[in-house]
Amino acid sequence: MTVQDIIDLIDKNSSAILNYYIVLGIISLIGLLFVNRDNFKSPITYAYTFLIYASVIPGLLALMLIVYNLFFLKRNLLHLPVLTYYLPVIAMGVLLLIIKKTVSLKEIPGFERLSGLFMLIFVTLIITYFVQKIFIGVFFIGSVSYLIGLFVVLLLVLKVGWNKLVK
Repeated sequence: MTVQDIIDLIDKNSSAILNYYIVLGIISLIGLLFVNRDNFKSPITYAYTFLIYASVIPGLLALMLIVYNLFFLKRNLLHLPVLTYYLPVIAMGVLLLIIKKTVSLKEIPGFERLSGLFMLIFVTLIITYFVQKIFIGVFFIGSVSYLIGLFVVLLLVLKVGWNKLVK
């Protein structure tokens, strides 16, 4: 099974995606009604951490797929399935706005690490794109496996470098 097969499977079950984001939206709206800065304590912080991870991870992965389709595959973005590619990004933005109205995102455990991880992945994606454009004739003549390998190596190198810079 390839990644495209997984994306096609998700696209065929679009009602599950829609229901997933409706449930996340209802939970965050209930939190907007009942949670404030005063009662933002231990069990509620874990619920908000779950909401953040449940919305941000699929949203950023979908955003990376959109960027990959646009720059690497040069596909027309109008031909991409809306519920598979665009709904996670839109829902991520809406849920983050709802959660931000309730509490500050810095108060949610693990949010800064998650944003740092995905910034690192996006930087690696950008570097991989430029390397692919520069060395198109030398390394990447029809072989995507080299490109994926380069992406993983760059990701690891940037992660180690970032850890040494922060410490």
